[in-house]
Amino acid sequence: MIDIYLRNQPPPVETFDHISFISFLADWIRPENYLELGVRSGENFITISSKSVKSTAVDLCPISFDLPENAKSYLGSTDDFFNNLDENEKFDLIFIDADHSHEQSLKDFMNCQKFIIEDGFIILHDTYPINDVYLDPSFCNDCYKTPLYIKQNLSDNFEVLTLPFHPGLTLVKKCNKNRQLIWKY
Repeated sequence: MIDIYLRNQPPPVETFDHISFISFLADWIRPENYLELGVRSGENFITISSKSVKSTAVDLCPISFDLPENAKSYLGSTDDFFNNLDENEKFDLIFIDADHSHEQSLKDFMNCQKFIIEDGFIILHDTYPINDVYLDPSFCNDCYKTPLYIKQNLSDNFEVLTLPFHPGLTLVKKCNKNRQLIWKY
């Protein structure tokens, strides 16, 4: 386990409103096609799909909310979804919040690679657990390893930024290595 330092953050509540942040990001990039893997109550999905964005929700459990006209849902695993997805389908924004294990979140990310547009965003949730308690599979599990893997192994094609607020949100931007902005400190 890596050491995590956050002060004055009382568990177990989330210390960062990821839904408002993703909504802000969607307002900024104005995606035309949005994909959410793991929708739970649908709060985030409804927020983004209400922006008249073509939206797709994927979950193992039946959707318990009304879908807007511009949205559709897929009942099943993310693996099955990608196996049945038209290879020409492209997304501007993808939110991965399904299985929180490193193994499956990495598999979901790898599956997303060929369906995200150049300069598109893939967002991973639960990537900065506040302490070891949140490494339990019913919470964040070990998906914090996924952004580390992407950064170490796929940095030619993706920029990675993890926001260090419990439970963590990681922004991954698909980009051409030759077009990446190199920050000088």
